[in-house]
Amino acid sequence: MKIAVLSDIHDHIDNLDAALEKVKNLGCQSLIFCGDLVSPFVIPHLLASGLHVYLVFGNNEGDLSAIYAQIKPDQVEIWGKSEEFGEISLDNQKIAFCHYPKIARLLAGTGQHQAVFHGHNHQASEEHLGRTLLANPGSISGIISGKPGPASFATYDTTDGKYELIYLFK
Repeated sequence: MKIAVLSDIHDHIDNLDAALEKVKNLGCQSLIFCGDLVSPFVIPHLLASGLHVYLVFGNNEGDLSAIYAQIKPDQVEIWGKSEEFGEISLDNQKIAFCHYPKIARLLAGTGQHQAVFHGHNHQASEEHLGRTLLANPGSISGIISGKPGPASFATYDTTDGKYELIYLFK
């Protein structure tokens, strides 16, 4: 199964729509989101993708009650503010995702997951801790430390463990 991994939209809808179009063309079947939607108006764009979305909140979310009001539980699974990370099994792969790099590193260090994804710092990265992939897909917003930077997301294939970073622009 091919999974799209996105993070840090920060209300950049044009970049999100461009990413979701690429996600569709790449044949992704699910989407993991690692936090910082920001505004509730982002949710309809994720829903329009038609993908099942696994979502964890970040540190820059807006009106949570308005976000929850737009969620369709059969299409979006949320790990809320009371939970620091999400954990799913897809194709016999145990995958964790969160917003914060330190939590992701701790999760990856347990060796209990095939992949751990995170966001927060907007900087794409990929490394292995033992047999666990630890990766940040970068930022959909294309902003790093308050300045223009690359906008990116990633795909992860559960059949072969291949992780691919995809740039909307650099």
